[in-house]
Amino acid sequence: MTGSTRSSAPAVPPRTLVWVDAARAIIVRWDGAAGIEWLVSEVPARRRGGGHVTHDSALRAMGSRPANGHRLEHLRQHLRQVADRIDPRDDLEVIGPGTVRERLAALVVEDDRVHRRRREVRTNPSPPLSEPQLVARIRATAGASAPRGRREGAGAA
Repeated sequence: MTGSTRSSAPAVPPRTLVWVDAARAIIVRWDGAAGIEWLVSEVPARRRGGGHVTHDSALRAMGSRPANGHRLEHLRQHLRQVADRIDPRDDLEVIGPGTVRERLAALVVEDDRVHRRRREVRTNPSPPLSEPQLVARIRATAGASAPRGRREGAGAA
């Protein structure tokens, strides 16, 4: 007899769910149980113009850098760090607001192409979600049933 506590139910293939924006990423991996990892980025805040600005098209042509060039380099580094943490064998769903999720999905798909890997990579818009919401989402995607039982403190009187 082994020390394993897993049941003899059919194995659910491993999956990864990533919620990502420019500030952070939450990676949830499901291989029969959820594993959660947080990554905080060093992407600086987006610079926005303040007040009235006169635009001179000649300035851009003279080689001035785009206003958010430094930010975009940090974003590329952040997405590379996230992509490196994703198991290449797992099907992947990338969610989050804006276009950062699409950039991450494109990076993963390109890595898979270069390394001749095949897997499902999906992307969907999503507002910020809590850890329990992310775990419930990946559990449902994996086809695993929710745990049964009483929560601590529930019904204690």
